[in-house]
Amino acid sequence: MRRVVITGIGIVSSIGNTASEVEASLRAGKSGIVFAPDYAEHGFRCRVHGQPHITLEDHIDKRDLRFMGDGAAYTFIAMDQAVKDSGLSEADVSNDRTGIIVGSGGPSTKAFFKAHNIVRETGAPKRIGPFSVTKGMSSTVSACLATPFKIKGVNYSI
Repeated sequence: MRRVVITGIGIVSSIGNTASEVEASLRAGKSGIVFAPDYAEHGFRCRVHGQPHITLEDHIDKRDLRFMGDGAAYTFIAMDQAVKDSGLSEADVSNDRTGIIVGSGGPSTKAFFKAHNIVRETGAPKRIGPFSVTKGMSSTVSACLATPFKIKGVNYSI
């Protein structure tokens, strides 16, 4: 079996949300790392972070976004950019020979805490809602990419 990887570039980061923005930030020596007051408020030893500055709703259809935590949404936007940059057609992406392998640090912890608080406050797990399941899956990122991009081949989260 021949294996081919066709790459494009897609970026969502604290120093820019396109390849040209990130390149300009790097050339200017710009850092996207800033003090995080909420980290200090919670007593974290690390009090800095690099938060992307992007409005997710401007880039992702609300029907798709409801299944995604922030990490999956950032990855979706980067993948959309990369697919467009690669020059692949929708038919190239959506076929049995196209797969997706995505690495992530885990699912949306924000979704876990929100679900926990709902159960704690109401005592009713049914109030959590079905979209919390997708946001909390270990495979959330690959699932949230494969479905809207209609990828039919292998689908792994690592």
